Formats: sequence, C-alpha cells, structure tokens
Amino acid sequence: MAKVASVADVFLDTNILKFSAVKKHVFRSKKQTINWGGSEQEIVVHEPYTTNEIHKIKSDTQKRDAVMLGMLAYAGISGRLKFHSHREVDLETWGLPRMMSASGRFFDCPINDVPDPIAPQSRIIAGGLKKPKEYTLDFLSNIRAPRFIELTKITGAFQGATKPLNLNQALDAYHLWCAECAGMNYFLTMDYKLQKVVARSKKEMPVEVRTPDQLLREVIPKFGLVGACKFMWQGFRFAKPRVGFDEGKGWQ
Repeated sequence: MAKVASVADVFLDTNILKFSAVKKHVFRSKKQTINWGGSEQEIVVHEPYTTNEIHKIKSDTQKRDAVMLGMLAYAGISGRLKFHSHREVDLETWGLPRMMSASGRFFDCPINDVPDPIAPQSRIIAGGLKKPKEYTLDFLSNIRAPRFIELTKITGAFQGATKPLNLNQALDAYHLWCAECAGMNYFLTMDYKLQKVVARSKKEMPVEVRTPDQLLREVIPKFGLVGACKFMWQGFRFAKPRVGFDEGKGWQ
C-alpha cells in the first residue's frame, strides 16, 4: 500500500511527459493571390498556427487521461502533489518525436529528480557502433539486483535465460524500481497494459500504479470539501488554455 503523507509523491512515467506535450507552435502553408507588377500571381505563404495534439488521440480513455494531466500539473504547482522522475526517463524521451510543447515540459510543473537505485555507473548512451537503444538495453541487461530482476518478470521484460530482455518492458521495470527505491506513493502512467500486468502480479508492490484519471479521483477527496472545490475551479482555469485550447491562427 502507498505510504500516508500530507503531500503525496508521484513518479512520472515517460508517456506522461509525452502526452502532456500537446500544444505546438508551427507554420502552416497556404496559397495567396497577390498583385505583382500589375498582374495577379499565386504564391505560398506560411502563417503561425497553434495545434493541439490531443485531437490526434483516437482512444477515448487516452484522450480523457491526457486532458487530466493539466489538472495534475496544477496540483504540483499549487503544492498539493509532488512530482518526481529519473534521468533514465529523460533519456527515453530523447528518442520520442514532437516532445517540444509551447505549454512547457509537463506544463512547467516542477519535477524533482530521484536518485539512482544503484551506484552511478559510467556508461555510453550514444555514438560508436551501436544505436542508443542498444546501449540502454546493455545497461539494463547488466543489472543483477534481485528486485530489478523480479520486476523484469512482473512487467514481461524477461523472456527466458537465453533471450535478451524486451527493452520497453525492461525500462518499465527500471522506472518502477526507481520509484520504489525513492519511496514514492504513486507511479503515474498512461501505459494501461503495464498497469494490468502489475495488478495481476501476486508480488507485493509498494508503489501504487495509477492513471491520471484514477490519481485525481483518489487525491481530490483528501483536499477536503472546500479545498477540493477550490482546486477544481483553479485547476480548470489553469488547464484549459494549456490543454483544452482550440486550434487556430497565431501563437497563443
């Protein structure tokens, strides 16, 4: 069970940073007719345009949780929750496209770094003869800590003694391990498959794995009646221009 604390500590999974990077400033091309030297000519011009990545999400569940991220970020900014992550999460985001957002990284909510679950090691992360993902897999495959090995089996990363770890699931195991070692209350993710496999496991999990909607429903009642009402109103005002905005001209 999660530990009781006045301000809950929440570890952010990589996909939370991905789905919170929704507001993009881009240039869009359009054709325009101008008068040049007395003759009409058609040219292509580029105008500033604001896009909302949430419109591209097809799953209603994912879209709902992505919208909730702005409210959770406000909970961190207002001191009701405390968010954490690990540099391995940051490293994973380097390989993801379209991570820059006009609303800032996790809507500019403070994110604290948690320490390494094992002693820091010298390692190669890019360059040389291998791809960055291969270096990451080498790093994870060389970890011999019993709890990490147990988590690789829980997440499905372990595929047999003679086979390599599955990289994505091994990263899930490492992130969960980081959260456990740092004493987090919650592990926030939008990886619904990960949540299901952890829930099916018979092993004890000291960190509660929650989706954004689940976490909000769990923590808001703890603010008290007045605090909850105040948070919902102020959180909505914070999140609306950063998440629920309309696409349109100009950079807003």
